[in-house]
Amino acid sequence: MFGNGMTGDPASRISDLLVPKASFFTWLDSLRERLSIIGPVAEEGRAVFREIASSGELYMEYESTMLSPGKVYLCSPREDLFRLSFGKGLSIEEPPRDSAQRIIVGIHACDTNAVLYLDRTFLGTFRDPLYEERRRNTILIALNCGTASKNCFCSSVGTGPFLKVESGYDMLLTDFGEDYLVEIKTAGARRLFDVDDIRGAGHEDFRLKDEKERSALRTFTKTINTEGLNKLLRENPEHPVWRHTAEERCLSCTNCVMVCPTCFCYDVVDEISMDMKTVRRYRQWDACQDTRFAEVHGGNFRARRSARLRQFVTHKLDQMHQYGVSGTVGCGRCITWCPTGIDLTEMAKQVQGK
Repeated sequence: MFGNGMTGDPASRISDLLVPKASFFTWLDSLRERLSIIGPVAEEGRAVFREIASSGELYMEYESTMLSPGKVYLCSPREDLFRLSFGKGLSIEEPPRDSAQRIIVGIHACDTNAVLYLDRTFLGTFRDPLYEERRRNTILIALNCGTASKNCFCSSVGTGPFLKVESGYDMLLTDFGEDYLVEIKTAGARRLFDVDDIRGAGHEDFRLKDEKERSALRTFTKTINTEGLNKLLRENPEHPVWRHTAEERCLSCTNCVMVCPTCFCYDVVDEISMDMKTVRRYRQWDACQDTRFAEVHGGNFRARRSARLRQFVTHKLDQMHQYGVSGTVGCGRCITWCPTGIDLTEMAKQVQGK
């Protein structure tokens, strides 16, 4: 196990440390010869996650990004599965596995929970070998949020702004100004964290952490009451909100699905060469909002746009029975990046009669 708490070391309070930011970033830079470091940077006025050449590029004060780093770097948008060649005989060639060792630093609480959701999908009954390889070789350094973005409602679904789960990631940072409170969750991360200028964190440090969490909670402007929502959505499949929103605002552009950090559907495509001698099979992200998504022999079981819109909203807000956790992490990306501003929390409130 390279580092993360996916299936290896049990996550626990291995070390609680107060670390100067300068020392933390110097440590990150020291790892670049061995590891790929991926973190938030500011590009053209917004934050994106990409590989960095120096910790000086990091923009750790960001509020949100268009795409979740966990989904992009663990659940690749497009990847080859194998190639078939027809010559004297049939040959099958699989591409080399992505065995790069990487650190994703600065991943917010909502997106950390989204990775754990993807784990349930790709490391459950069937273990997807491509996802598993990347997950095994990735260290996750989470970062508690100081401020909620305007469309974020993670506090309503228990996924933020501060991270509460104790496993599935390696390290948790809380911004203390000049220092980070560093909570190390795995033995592998503790072995890797070779920093001298540190001190053990005590009761007062965690009291300050609690104060910062309360301060972050006061910045939320969007909330949703999830009590009884599962049952209510199941009982209202023909509620007018689905049809009205679909007809008046939804473009079926699939933006909501593409930016959602917990959407995991993919399509498998066979691409045949012009000489009919080779076949490339690859998979790519798919979208339940695309009109062709539900096409099967003999018809399309979600031909209506309202049915596709309902599918997305209920998959996010009414899926406790699938994994025991909400299908949304409340990041608000689907709202932010919808061209017509469709808000699934407002749709849910209409079903609730509010």
